[in-house]
Amino acid sequence: MDHTEHIGYRMRYFNQCMKRLIDQKKRVREATYGMSMTDSWILRYLDEHEGQEVLQKNIETDLHIKKSALTQHLNEMESNGLIRRSISEHDSRYKCISRTEKAIEIHQQIMDEIEEHERLMRKGIDEKDLAVFSRVLDQMIENISGEPKPVHKK
Repeated sequence: MDHTEHIGYRMRYFNQCMKRLIDQKKRVREATYGMSMTDSWILRYLDEHEGQEVLQKNIETDLHIKKSALTQHLNEMESNGLIRRSISEHDSRYKCISRTEKAIEIHQQIMDEIEEHERLMRKGIDEKDLAVFSRVLDQMIENISGEPKPVHKK
């Protein structure tokens, strides 16, 4: 079997192509908005938890970011007008983190970019084939990681 037919080789090449695309967008995002990839993850997290009290500890735990690194990101995001901190209604010892209007607009632009990437990857592929691919990919991830849960939401 030719090495280019190996799944690992093809996945590695796919990963390199995606990394190039993401790195290009990341450089533009950093130059345009002054945001890191972690900042984008934080904004997405805040979007997914809109209307809920989000504490720094929630973000630390759910996004697996060290406390010191997260504090630095949040301080920068606050000074750039992307987030605001307010005292928790349930416990005045804690501060809640929420997005500003500026962050909501930027986050929407980032989500539009992600959707563009998804459309590009899915171009010309039948939905049934994508469903099979998704199941196979989940099985491969389970085989390698030992974790029996699918990575994506169904």
